[in-house]
Amino acid sequence: MPRALPGLTGMATTNRRFKDEIFEQFARLGKAVASPKRIELLEVLSQGERHVEALAGAASISVANASQHLQILRAARLVETEKSGVFVTYRLAEPAVAEFVRRLRMLAENRLAEVEQTTRGLIEGRIGFAPVEMTAVARVKRNWAGPSPSCQ
Repeated sequence: MPRALPGLTGMATTNRRFKDEIFEQFARLGKAVASPKRIELLEVLSQGERHVEALAGAASISVANASQHLQILRAARLVETEKSGVFVTYRLAEPAVAEFVRRLRMLAENRLAEVEQTTRGLIEGRIGFAPVEMTAVARVKRNWAGPSPSCQ
């Protein structure tokens, strides 16, 4: 039997245990999304199911690293898997997970000035960004061309 908490007796102790246990479960979700890469993986999965290799590529991480992140998301029941031969396909556990990610993004955009600053920096060219369709030769030429006029 759990020991009584100081200053609490009877029903208050039961309520405290309930709150501790329920908030611990809520924290599981917080811990699962405490990594930028895991949030990114959820964002990608919001667009549709993917194999681990595709998820790793989308997040620019190794397959082993992606697998570790996905296992944490799976343990929190945010993603589900389906195995077909040697391939494992991941998908969001339910549409509410996509909504959670969307609302997290909206909250960050509304509450964190750094999100706007980073976005503005990308748009204005102050943050290095190579579009996916840019060829390797074009990237090298751009990088060797020197600073853009907006940086001078």
